[in-house]
Amino acid sequence: MARSSIAAAFWLAVGLVQIFNWDEAGPWKALALLALLATVPVILLALRRPGPDAKPGRALIALVVVLAVLELGYGVVRLVHPRLIDMATTTFAAGHAMLAGQNPYTLPIDPEIGSAFGGYKYLPVMPAVYLPLGLLLGPRGVLVTNMLLQGATAALMLNLGRRAGSRQTGLVAVALYLSLPLVAQQIFAKGATDLAAVVPLLLAFTAFGRSDFLSGLCAGFSIAAKLFPGAAFVPCLLPPGNAARLRYGLGVAVGLLPILPYALAAPHALYDNIVLFNVVRLPDSTSWLAFAPAGTTVAARSIFAALALAVAVHVWRRPPDLAARCALAAALTLAAILAAPTAHHNYQLWWLPFYALALARVLTGPLGGLQKAAAAL
Repeated sequence: MARSSIAAAFWLAVGLVQIFNWDEAGPWKALALLALLATVPVILLALRRPGPDAKPGRALIALVVVLAVLELGYGVVRLVHPRLIDMATTTFAAGHAMLAGQNPYTLPIDPEIGSAFGGYKYLPVMPAVYLPLGLLLGPRGVLVTNMLLQGATAALMLNLGRRAGSRQTGLVAVALYLSLPLVAQQIFAKGATDLAAVVPLLLAFTAFGRSDFLSGLCAGFSIAAKLFPGAAFVPCLLPPGNAARLRYGLGVAVGLLPILPYALAAPHALYDNIVLFNVVRLPDSTSWLAFAPAGTTVAARSIFAALALAVAVHVWRRPPDLAARCALAAALTLAAILAAPTAHHNYQLWWLPFYALALARVLTGPLGGLQKAAAAL
């Protein structure tokens, strides 16, 4: 019963994030995100008590299969009349520009933003992921690509859950993730393209402890698709040992190479659309910062920077295990969203798989550890 209550609380918190979005709901959503962030220290303390490698029951396996089938069915239904948000349509436009040998950061890909920031707002790996099926199937290609990426997400979570805890941990993590209506809404009803940046991060965690270079390479590829969440994950994946860290850093650098041609061709355009746009962007009503006093944005970003530095120092000095790294990555991503001028629903795809993995490790371990962790705080 206690485990069911914890899972239900997680589901409720994410549900509130989905319900509270624009206008006056922005600050309420921030409270739900802050509550999820505040539970991470409890999760980290509870992770110190690993559970046995319990054999997953048939009911749990059946639940995961049913959730997967239901989500796939929903995706197929959305294929009939796909409705894509701007991040998908501009990704198509950027991909076509790249195929034609043009620079999407110097073209009016995103004209609604204005001439100063009218170029593409993401990085070149993202169009490379979505363009193959997009050329073949048109707008439906985005949803089919998302189906494949979602399948990869679930498979990688199963593998990571087994490595971080047990086979049961992986199944619980996938059940938590697939049960969230927000996920299916974003990738199938909206056509959000964030999984192009999330799947490489799951691959980076999968490679962690096996190949430092490959782990860094996948993290670099994630950043080369979208600046966040990958930038927040880099310190969380830092391996122990100087030689391993050099291999990891080299992998990150190689993963960033797809950006290089566009950076050399038009450095100012790339910087303006990827970095400066987000620095000077005014908060919209999805973010609590739109309702906060002047100067709060600077304070929020300073707190995020301090937290990122603290996590980097902690991982450097006391390398945590895989589940704890997932929790730290989710925490940094939540903090980044709270410090950002916008907190759109697709951003939640960045941290949900990793939070679910860490929480699943706790739920499949002895709950006494969770109770002691909560009491300690």
